[in-house]
Amino acid sequence: MDWNEILKEVISGSILIAVGGVAGWFGGLFKGKKESSRAIERKNEIYQPLIDEIEKYSDFDWSIREKVKISFLRDIVNNSYKYGIKDEILNQCNHLFETVNEYNSVDSIRVAHSIIADIFEKGYAEIYGSIIDGISYHSDRDGNEWEEEVIAEPVQVIRQSNYSKEIESLLLNEGMYSDEVCVDEENTLYLPIYLQLKRIYHLALNVIVNGEKYIKPKPVIELKILPEEYIALHYEFFEIYNNDERIKKKYELREEIIYTSQAIVQSLKETIDQIIKIYEVEVL
Repeated sequence: MDWNEILKEVISGSILIAVGGVAGWFGGLFKGKKESSRAIERKNEIYQPLIDEIEKYSDFDWSIREKVKISFLRDIVNNSYKYGIKDEILNQCNHLFETVNEYNSVDSIRVAHSIIADIFEKGYAEIYGSIIDGISYHSDRDGNEWEEEVIAEPVQVIRQSNYSKEIESLLLNEGMYSDEVCVDEENTLYLPIYLQLKRIYHLALNVIVNGEKYIKPKPVIELKILPEEYIALHYEFFEIYNNDERIKKKYELREEIIYTSQAIVQSLKETIDQIIKIYEVEVL
């Protein structure tokens, strides 16, 4: 037996084992660093940006006048294959996305405008007896003839015009009356009204048609105040607005957005906390 050969084989085997162990250690280290880098990257590029986007909607400090903007959430939901979000969180994101879309589909300014137009129409009919301004006669080449009622110009104008700024100011200042009208001069009795509504009704009542101011019919009721003041005083806008089914639904959707956002933010923060404990604390 050649002891020199045996010794060489033992030494060679020991070296191979050592090299293999070192290689395995470096492989594990590389794998660990790769996982750490990937986790930190996901924290910085997915979890934290999503928190930043939806956390502002996780409390009650915003109103239904606001449009909810969720561009990053939209991309996560529409391209979920790119992000690898946990099923539980992804399901919450899908629910939030659907709720936001339904919420945004209800335009509170447009709803308010339609209510204002309906109120004005009723007030106009009460003051002037009717919203019909006359009859127009039509005929075609075949000799067919027909009549068509002509809606008073102010009633048409108030539905077609843009009063977004006045309406937005009105909704922002609910309960904060900005004008008043005298309903009893003898006793100097004044009642509050919303100046925004008075302005809108005034603009509609005094519309310019073909370069001339529209001539209103003679009132059929006794008026001691201006027509626009009468409508603003006798028809309670906010009572109708706040009881409108579209607005009530929008409030319900807002609440659902708040609670779902809270749940998602909590889940994401827990995920980030685990990443920091496992990877970033060790690095530090």
